[in-house]
Amino acid sequence: RAHRRRAHRQARRPVRRPAQRQARHHRHRRLCALFTRSGKMNPELLQQVAAVAMMAVEKQLDSELDKMENLNEDDFARIRRGRIEQMKEAALEKEQWRRNDHGTLTMVSDQKDFFDSCKKSKRLVCLFYRDANKWCDVLATHCQVLAEKHMECKFLKVNAEKSPFLVERLNVYMMPTLVCVKEGNVHVQLNGLDDIDPTGKFETASLEFVLHGCGMLDETPLVDKIMDRQDADDDDLDD
Repeated sequence: RAHRRRAHRQARRPVRRPAQRQARHHRHRRLCALFTRSGKMNPELLQQVAAVAMMAVEKQLDSELDKMENLNEDDFARIRRGRIEQMKEAALEKEQWRRNDHGTLTMVSDQKDFFDSCKKSKRLVCLFYRDANKWCDVLATHCQVLAEKHMECKFLKVNAEKSPFLVERLNVYMMPTLVCVKEGNVHVQLNGLDDIDPTGKFETASLEFVLHGCGMLDETPLVDKIMDRQDADDDDLDD
């Protein structure tokens, strides 16, 4: 039985870590190249966002590798039970998100609604806008798409001209502005479009990439889709 366990562990042993790290760093470089191809995105913010994202992925992967190298049959059974519990908890959490109006870009008319939303949602992105600013409309469109794809984060929008108290309280001085709130506290504030694309001509994936790097979104399906499309194009060129 001990022999079978050793064989089982060896069969499940992942590839060497140096190769995995090299692949992660390659993806990091490709993401940087992808979103700075036109030189529009703030390079300092991009590097910071990418570094935070990659560090989190690397730390999690290294931890999982350490665990997998010493697993036995009882450990795998315990993992399966834990996974079932996680799936149940995730289902309950998604239902709570729906009750709190996650999944859409919601208009907030006063500070009470804003602060109530901050208390109910662990992660919240609020767009401050003006009707006369066309770039606010551009960013609102991208936020609506992300709200539908990322239930884990609540998206709000506030008319700055009708909410002077919030504008002053949060020091909003440029339109549009994204205020990112985690656990009831302002985590990051993106003023204008300079940190995303100052021309305003960007895909929703660019905003997804930035918000993910800030810790507001769990995954990047739109970015991954672009990367997969680029991989397919590269394969076609190789053929």
